[in-house]
Amino acid sequence: MGRRVFCFGNPLHGDDGVGSRVAEALRQLPWPEDVEVFDLGAHVLELPGLLTGCAAAVLVDALRGDAPAGRVSVHRAEEMLQAETRWTSSHAADLRFALRSAQAEWGALPPTYLVAVAVTTLQVFKTGLSPAVERAVPVAVANIARLLGAKDSL
Repeated sequence: MGRRVFCFGNPLHGDDGVGSRVAEALRQLPWPEDVEVFDLGAHVLELPGLLTGCAAAVLVDALRGDAPAGRVSVHRAEEMLQAETRWTSSHAADLRFALRSAQAEWGALPPTYLVAVAVTTLQVFKTGLSPAVERAVPVAVANIARLLGAKDSL
């Protein structure tokens, strides 16, 4: 059973591409053999099938809200599944649906976390991240390493 990182976002929408940028950074590191990194773009609904046989999962996405651009936060999947929680990720509704689908199919999720990078605006047909969000990439990577218990092996 492997540990998996699923990165979401659209690199053609400015800071929404942070998931792809994090996946790129993760692939440059020497992860243990049981860690796989997936850059799913906007294909959130592939998540339930990819969680099969997963020992632990980390989701990476941009999150719009009141936090300053570039702030990294970590959340348990259960927080996303709470109806009263307001998530303003461009993929939040699909992420909730995908996680609920996996939960319904298997009865429980593996330990699953969301590493969210705060963004303030998403610009259509703009490539590249803002400086604040680009500076958040190594912070997100460090949080992922900590969550997967791989910090000492990197």
